[in-house]
Amino acid sequence: MKSSLSITLLIAFLLFINSFVFAKKVQSIFTNSDTNNWVYVINNKALKPAELFAMDHGVLKISDASSGYLRTKKKYENFTLSVEWRWTKVAANSGVLIHIQPNDRFWPKCLQVQQKADAAGDVICMQGLWANECTDKVKFTVPKMKPSNEKPLGEWNAMKIISKNGTLEVYINGELQNKITGMTAKKGFIGFQAEGKPMEFRNLKIQ
Repeated sequence: MKSSLSITLLIAFLLFINSFVFAKKVQSIFTNSDTNNWVYVINNKALKPAELFAMDHGVLKISDASSGYLRTKKKYENFTLSVEWRWTKVAANSGVLIHIQPNDRFWPKCLQVQQKADAAGDVICMQGLWANECTDKVKFTVPKMKPSNEKPLGEWNAMKIISKNGTLEVYINGELQNKITGMTAKKGFIGFQAEGKPMEFRNLKIQ
């Protein structure tokens, strides 16, 4: 009897520890204490980061004060990223920057997963970072697979990006909208753009 009770208590303890570790691993970012964990690249050098990128209880609030991006300090490889975004005043332009390479500049070397109104899911090959499907030598854009499935102004959209072994899949509101292969960079920083219009991000998770 004692042996069975001990085993039961041990299993319960291990399950508790496992759930705690998992929660820590996938916790949302963009909290007040998270502001120093990012690198900020802002077009208007006179601005403080918080004037363009304000973080409040898991929500990244981007103003119209300037343009630029913030990126992680850590490089990521073979990951799944999920995030929600919405436009707060007018549907405009932004993007999630994947596999950003060193030497920050206003237009970094990376892949941009578009969030531009009516084009969410397009992928732009920027500054020479390439993939097999990047055949457009003018706009360097791989168009999304299906018609736009974005939600109306003010509503939250969901994006999921899976990067694995040189292949990138992009899901918008649950639908596969893009897939590219043979990426010339498989590891890099992750960033979020500000392009002059107010918007918000929330529920960011990177695993």
